[in-house]
Amino acid sequence: NVLRNQQHVNRPRRQVGQQRWWAMQAIVTMCRIGFVLKMGVSVSAFAGSTDLRHSSVARPQVSSRRMPQTVVSSVTEATDFEKPQKLDLAVDETETDAWEEAAWRASRPYVSLIVQGMEPEELQEFLAIAQKERPTMPAEKYVEPQRVERIRMRMARDPLWEQVKLEAKERLEKEPLAGPQLYQLILSQPSLLDAVVAIVAHEIETELMPAPSLRGLCLEFLHHADNHAIHLDVVAAALRSPSDGTSALTAILFNKGLHALVCYRVGHNMWKAGRTGLAYYMQSTVSLKYSADIHPAAQIGSGIYLNCGGGVVIGETAVVGNDVILLQGVTLGGTGKEAGDRHPKIGNGVLLHDGVTVLGNIQVGDGAVITAKSIVTKPVPPLARVSGIPAKVKSYREPIPSNNDNTSIDTNDHLIMLEQQIYLNYNPLGQQS
Repeated sequence: NVLRNQQHVNRPRRQVGQQRWWAMQAIVTMCRIGFVLKMGVSVSAFAGSTDLRHSSVARPQVSSRRMPQTVVSSVTEATDFEKPQKLDLAVDETETDAWEEAAWRASRPYVSLIVQGMEPEELQEFLAIAQKERPTMPAEKYVEPQRVERIRMRMARDPLWEQVKLEAKERLEKEPLAGPQLYQLILSQPSLLDAVVAIVAHEIETELMPAPSLRGLCLEFLHHADNHAIHLDVVAAALRSPSDGTSALTAILFNKGLHALVCYRVGHNMWKAGRTGLAYYMQSTVSLKYSADIHPAAQIGSGIYLNCGGGVVIGETAVVGNDVILLQGVTLGGTGKEAGDRHPKIGNGVLLHDGVTVLGNIQVGDGAVITAKSIVTKPVPPLARVSGIPAKVKSYREPIPSNNDNTSIDTNDHLIMLEQQIYLNYNPLGQQS
């Protein structure tokens, strides 16, 4: 009050009086607003009880201090969400997940729709071509062992490659304008590996590294095990895609995730050979072209389905098993608090939905499912469905049946025999992929 009186010493009394009058008006106005807000419920209840439409039936009055029964029941139901079982945000078990159904076809032999629709005579001719032994060339003529291995891979029987060429010929009949592309990239190539490498080389070529140089470099660093893995990657891209009409030819020509995996396998062999500069160049080029950053030192199995490659990040010490599905935006990274072995270890048959982040040196069990946008920082048990931030186990899925159960695929004996031949061709030692 002393300070206030000192401030108002030099002011006229009239001005001070006006300021006090305006302050009183503001206080009165605030009181009126508060009174109106407090009485709002009673006013609305009174308006509801009034017959505005001149109806003979009066509406029930609701007290402002007592909640309606419907509100009370809804509140009591809302308290049930505090239980863990009510917080299940994962995929509903009553609904079928297309991606989980795709995992049931993990590394299963590919049989084209064209082959399935063949007449018995045409099917017999195609089987004869697929089973025909190719002429072998003596390896003594070639001194380089890598070239010998490359020639042997081209001479080996490959039913999948025969089906891809069959699909290319049918596509050529329907779309004659695609003739140059199909002939240059598919029909003129000696093997499936050469076709995939030719497509990738044309896509990632630069002024520093043109397509012919990239093609020779890729074929130099791709071995028999990589040829085996790329075949299974093609089958995975053809069978596990939920899109209708996806074929092996479509996967080879247009699946960017498959192309990124081929480039990774080239860079991985470069890394193991000590040519880290070329490996980093391949990683940088692939990251720029396909938006997939996969460290060349990472270990990735076969039969991988990389949906599109966009936003996928796989760290240096990460390990990915066989028959894994990686959708867009998946990150297998570190927590930033560890050094050395600091990235996740993904088991076989794992399904990682879009936007999943797995951090740290943790184990994700075989057959686990991690739903979209989840962040995993703790180990995941096998066959578990986890979701949330942080991710928690919500339920468990059924185990995937064995790949050797060919009787459930088709009842046609010829197709079963073809699938068995393809399976044995990709697994010469009789081991599951």
